[in-house]
Amino acid sequence: MVTKLRVPIGEKFAFRGQNELNLGSSDELYPNRTTLGLEWAAYPGVKLRLAHQFFDGGILNSSAITSLDTITDYALGENTDLTSRYSILGTRNGMSSYGSVGLNHRWKVSPGFRINLGYERIFDDLFGRTGAGSRFETPYAVGQTASVLGLSEGSTYSVGFDYTGSKTFKGSGRIEYRDAKAGDVLFSTFSGLGKLSDSFSLLGRVEFSGASNQELIGRLGDTFNGRLGLAYRNPLDDRFNGLLRLEHRVNGDNTPNDIGTGSESRDTVLSSELIYAPNWRWEFYGKYAARWAETELDGGFSNDSFISLAQLRALYRFDYRWDVAAETRWINQSSADFSEWGLAAELGYYLSPDLRAYLGYSFGSVDDRDFSGYRSEGGVYGGLNLKVNRLFNDFGVQTPVPKPVEATSAAAKQENFYTAPIESVEEEEAAPAAEASEPVLFEQDPTPPKKQEEIPRALF
Repeated sequence: MVTKLRVPIGEKFAFRGQNELNLGSSDELYPNRTTLGLEWAAYPGVKLRLAHQFFDGGILNSSAITSLDTITDYALGENTDLTSRYSILGTRNGMSSYGSVGLNHRWKVSPGFRINLGYERIFDDLFGRTGAGSRFETPYAVGQTASVLGLSEGSTYSVGFDYTGSKTFKGSGRIEYRDAKAGDVLFSTFSGLGKLSDSFSLLGRVEFSGASNQELIGRLGDTFNGRLGLAYRNPLDDRFNGLLRLEHRVNGDNTPNDIGTGSESRDTVLSSELIYAPNWRWEFYGKYAARWAETELDGGFSNDSFISLAQLRALYRFDYRWDVAAETRWINQSSADFSEWGLAAELGYYLSPDLRAYLGYSFGSVDDRDFSGYRSEGGVYGGLNLKVNRLFNDFGVQTPVPKPVEATSAAAKQENFYTAPIESVEEEEAAPAAEASEPVLFEQDPTPPKKQEEIPRALF
């Protein structure tokens, strides 16, 4: 949990405070810490900051860090920004410093299409001395030897684009190249969202990343992650909704066992979800997912596996606040001859339209050839369901527009008398006076007028 405080002191000074509290158990890598600082706006876009940070717990327990930062965020033009940062750190191990400078430019090619260009340079290697000794370049660290790891200077070049010029398609992409002494890395990501029709939407995202490491340049595999999703929702009939997702991942040498060797995995996941609610009482939900996985270890051993999961759930609201639900789940791994069933029945009560409390009983059974064979287990469970609804002051909720009220007053009929065609006026005059819902405004001539041709409204 993070708490921040900012107190202005005059026009150019401000006092800042921040507390980071870890709500879990003691964490060696993320302990509780408090930061106090003084900030000075020396020039528009340039800030000078002096801060002192206290640690409570972890490997830095009872330690403190003092930092002096110069931060620049200056607009060179309407679409060009210059950023820089230079920091001096003082700890028990001595003094160290590092800095960075960057340039970002946004080029609006056409309405709805923009190109983003960026450059950033990080200088001053962080290879100073620590309480455990000097830090140096190393491809990997085992156990407590992580204290020797340091950071190398380098440059980053990026090119990206954003397209929002169409009502049915939006896309973005970014290619980033990092040049450093530790090795060159190429990272790219592309995403798109399109509407195939009023009911179908297609979403896709592709990420590719090279691998780099100190002293292991070109020896680690690349990673790939691709996602494709198809959603169905009829804006005129919301009783049925569906979602289909396909994901493919390739992780090269994700678990190095030795220099140049490791395990590589390839996963493909296909899943679908369906919701059908014919009325406010009934709701049916179904989900199916399948995963194909292939793992190679040290280039000489490989293993394939297939696992599937299915879920069905039915809910019936027999009262405005009460409902009953039944659910079944099944998981199966054919390569290991393993399967497991689960059944559940529950009773729910709505504390509010968006908060539901439930109590149920589950039944389950497992059939595994490698352990005890067939076994069954059950028990009572309970919980709360919260529907996240109407956030940010009902953002996205539209107020229904009232239907226009038909004019039935005498003034409206008088207006219609002058704007309606002659034929409609004759029909109103021929109607019996007793059937009129409003008093007669003009005295009627007993002799009906002669038949005339309809006169267009525009002439009146």
